[in-house]
Amino acid sequence: MTPPAWRPDNFRRGIAFAVVSMFLFAVMDAVSRVLTRDMGLGVAQILWARFVIFFFFALAIIGPRAFLASFRSALPRVQILRGVALVFEIGIFILAVRYLPIGDVHAVAAAAPLIVLALSGFMLRERVTLAIWSAVAVGIAGVLIVVRPGLREFSWFHALPVLGAISWGFYQTLVRMVARLDSANTTLAYTVVIGLALTTCVGPFFWSDPSLAAWGLLLLSGLLGAGAHLTLIKAYEACSAPRLQPYGYTLVLWAIVIGWVGLGEFPDAWTLAGAAVIVAAGLFALVRERQMA
Repeated sequence: MTPPAWRPDNFRRGIAFAVVSMFLFAVMDAVSRVLTRDMGLGVAQILWARFVIFFFFALAIIGPRAFLASFRSALPRVQILRGVALVFEIGIFILAVRYLPIGDVHAVAAAAPLIVLALSGFMLRERVTLAIWSAVAVGIAGVLIVVRPGLREFSWFHALPVLGAISWGFYQTLVRMVARLDSANTTLAYTVVIGLALTTCVGPFFWSDPSLAAWGLLLLSGLLGAGAHLTLIKAYEACSAPRLQPYGYTLVLWAIVIGWVGLGEFPDAWTLAGAAVIVAAGLFALVRERQMA
């Protein structure tokens, strides 16, 4: 397969897609919290329904005739790994928002851009300076402020946002890798097929009949997830990842606002302080990376 021709960054387009994507992710997580906490649906059931909807959404966007052709990838193994990583990451976050407010979850998940920068050195062969590693260390300190192990009653679910942040950063790094050579349609096609195949293996065995309201929220969750991932793919296609990373932090703001307005949840002072440390560390690392470039 011949790689797409190199395109200059369309910064405004990339920012717009990135901010919209973060908003959709935050709303999707709020819906997932209602489905799991208030309506008692399982993670596997929500994942399966979401990927079924996502599949038909992608099929309509790409077109039935072009869908099979979209699987011609320059990096098929990476695409498969990325699809598996996405299913794992979404499952972790659905489980996390079942037990924790979405503002708290995304305060920790804000460390994902730092993880992307750290992984870029190993996976993308990019130079990572001491300043960036220092920022990653400060970001870890911010995560500890939010989680506060030993300073409050600690349960296993408090570790879920940390695992989610790591998997989210790993997934974004893979998106960044495939965006160099594959089109957005190729990435989208692999996403939905791998996600649907994996969730179909487990979803039917954990199915419980939803109420009419739950069916509506399942449909909404699937549409939000499809839109969020499509706009994220489009953002990376329009603009290089380092320039977009600061706008990934808008997810924390969206999560706090939506959690407060929609669910009546507002993070405590420790969570806000930890989130501020994580975001500040991430922005510092990005500024240093840009100066180095």
